[in-house]
Amino acid sequence: MSLFITNINHMGILLGGLNGPFKGRIGDIVCYLTKSGKNVTQRVGVNNVPPSELQLRNRIVTKLSGEFFCCVKDFIETGFSTEAALMKDNAYNMAVKNNKKQMVTGAYPNLELNYSQILLSKGLLKPATDWQVSQTTMGLHFSWETDPKMAWPESVEQAMLLAYFPEEKRSEYVLFGSARSFGTSELEIPPSLQGKYMETYLSFIAADRKQVANSIYTGSFNKTQENDHLLLIS
Repeated sequence: MSLFITNINHMGILLGGLNGPFKGRIGDIVCYLTKSGKNVTQRVGVNNVPPSELQLRNRIVTKLSGEFFCCVKDFIETGFSTEAALMKDNAYNMAVKNNKKQMVTGAYPNLELNYSQILLSKGLLKPATDWQVSQTTMGLHFSWETDPKMAWPESVEQAMLLAYFPEEKRSEYVLFGSARSFGTSELEIPPSLQGKYMETYLSFIAADRKQVANSIYTGSFNKTQENDHLLLIS
């Protein structure tokens, strides 16, 4: 027979009745059984040691990376899908693991995202070469080098396009754009965002969705001196 002892927040169990070992938590006391059967009791205390600068920096990096990846979640779900399947993990975790070390720059506490180092897709397909991006009345025009002798299935790989707006913390994207052989693809931008500061990326995905290319950072637009060092957190 087991008896339950409770307080407002926690519950403990007396295994085998009043004379048995205790398991669980009551208040700030935690009890558990070791593999050898020993009943151990510990008090849960408050850590009064102030965090180190490295710990504080890591907290900011985690916050910055989390905010960014939440804004581009659909894109990285596709962009890291093959890597996630290979590593038996989820796409979001793979995006964080592949970016966290290099995606933030600056000296603590003045940290900011280093957009040129962020990878939004990872795979074995050929990345874009000799690319160009220009603003149009509708949004962004992406172009890249094509080969007249390009064979299938490379020729039917589709462009993946993204624009991220740091000040608005939102993104506009196309997951399955024009075929690689076409050489160009368009990303429509809502009129309310066309004059805003944006960071852009280009990648490719196979027609069967089983492979992707490493994404390419394709530069920023409408970046002014005021947002040149836009600190997302300080």
